[in-house]
Amino acid sequence: MFDFSEPKFWVAVSFVLFVFLSAKKITSLLFSVLDKRSAQIKQELEAARSLRIEAEETLALYKQKQAEFSKEAENILAKARADAETNSLHAQAEIKNVLDSRIKQATDKIAQEEAAAIADVRSRIVNMALDTARTVIKGQANKMPQDEFIKSAISDIEQKIH
Repeated sequence: MFDFSEPKFWVAVSFVLFVFLSAKKITSLLFSVLDKRSAQIKQELEAARSLRIEAEETLALYKQKQAEFSKEAENILAKARADAETNSLHAQAEIKNVLDSRIKQATDKIAQEEAAAIADVRSRIVNMALDTARTVIKGQANKMPQDEFIKSAISDIEQKIH
């Protein structure tokens, strides 16, 4: 069965011995490579976990900041609306005051012009009446004697007084 003088036998024995002896080395080398790869993968997974946690924290921080900025923007917008409303009311009141003032000035000016026109018309009427009275008196004075003229003037004065 085993022929020890056969070189094939010794090649087979040396091969088995070589495989057995090198299997320990190869397996330890293979296991060390696999352990290194496993440690590297574990390290990468741990780095990925820490990056994920960091990303989640950053996301939460940005969401919080976004909420704060949104509230701040709403506050600014509400204040701007309130300021605009206040400014609008103030401007309306100011416009009303200016318009009331101008209407009063125009009314006063119209009243002054009306009074001046009435005074002018009265003055002209008085001047016309005086001119007419002079003309009539001159016409009657020439026709009437002096005594009758005085009596007529006295009776006119008495009628106007009473």
